[in-house]
Amino acid sequence: MSKGKFSRSTRDNIRGWLCEVPWLIGFAVFTLYPIANTFKMSFDSVIISATGLVTESVGADNYRKAFLADVTFPKILMNYVGEIVLQVPIVLVFSLAIALILSKDIKGRGFFRTLFFLPVIIISGPIIDKFVSMGLMAIQGADSNSVIRNVLGMLPDSAAGLLSTLIDSFVMTLWFSGVQILLLLSALQKIDRPMYEAAHIDGASGWECFWKVTLPNLRNMIVICIIYTIVTISTFDTNQVITTIQGNMFQTSLGLGYASAQAWIYFVVLLLVIGFFMLLYGPRKEAIYGNTKAAKLELKRARRLKKEQERNLKKLYRESRRYRE
Repeated sequence: MSKGKFSRSTRDNIRGWLCEVPWLIGFAVFTLYPIANTFKMSFDSVIISATGLVTESVGADNYRKAFLADVTFPKILMNYVGEIVLQVPIVLVFSLAIALILSKDIKGRGFFRTLFFLPVIIISGPIIDKFVSMGLMAIQGADSNSVIRNVLGMLPDSAAGLLSTLIDSFVMTLWFSGVQILLLLSALQKIDRPMYEAAHIDGASGWECFWKVTLPNLRNMIVICIIYTIVTISTFDTNQVITTIQGNMFQTSLGLGYASAQAWIYFVVLLLVIGFFMLLYGPRKEAIYGNTKAAKLELKRARRLKKEQERNLKKLYRESRRYRE
C-alpha cells in the first residue's frame, strides 16, 4: 500500500487534470472569452471605423430591432426552422434505412459504406456554393413537373415555400447522411442477437422486432444523430441565417453589436429546435424490449440463453482441446 500523502487514484486524477490544463486554458481564451464578449457586444452599438471599434451602450435595442424593425431576419429565421423540421426527419429516416441495409450480409457492403461516406470527405463550403449556383443540388426538372406544381398550388404559401425548398435541396439533404449512417450502423451491430431470437420465439415478426427491439436500442444513438444533423445544417456555409449575420457584421449602419444580437437569437432558436427533437425522439424510461412484466421476463430469458450458449461454447472448446491432446 502506498504511504504517500495521496492515494494512487487521487494521484492519477491529479495527473489527468494537469494534462487537461492546456486544453482548459485554450478553451477559456479562444471559446469562453469570445462568447462572453459577443454577449456583451449584443447590448452595444459597435461600429468599425478607421481608428478602431466605436462602442456605445444601447441596451436591448439590438434585440428589439431584430424582431420589430428588421423585416428580413425574422422571416429568414422562420424559414430556417421550417427547413430543419423537414430535413432532420428525412436525414434520420434515410440514414436508418441505409444502415439497416448495410448491416445485412450483402455483397459489396464495404464499397457502399465508402460510397455513402464519400460526400462527408469531399464536402466543403466553396464546393457546395458552386454546386448550388450551378443548380446541381436540385432535382432536375422539378420546377417543370406538372404534378409537383399542382401539389404546391393546393398548399398555403408558407407550406408551399417550405416544400419547394425541400425539393430543391433534396440532394443536399441526403448529402448530410454519411456520418449518421456510420453511427447508426455501429449501434445496430452492438444489439444482442439473443434479443431477436427471444422475440422470434414469441412469434414476433420482422416489423415487430424493428419497433420493439431495434428502435429502442437505437434511441441514444438517434439523439446523437439528431444533434449532429441540426448543428451541421445550422452551421453550414450555405445557411441563409449565417450569411445574413456575417453580412451585417461589417455594415456601418448595423455593426458588430447588431450582428451579435442576431447570433444570440439564432443560438437560442437552435437550442429550442434541439429541445423539440429531444422531446420527440429522446430516450424513454422503459425496458429495451417493451415495458411490461412479461417483456422484462423475456429479456431475462434472452440473457440466460446467451450465457448458456457461452458456457456450451467453452465446454466444446475444452473437449476439443482434450481430444487433440
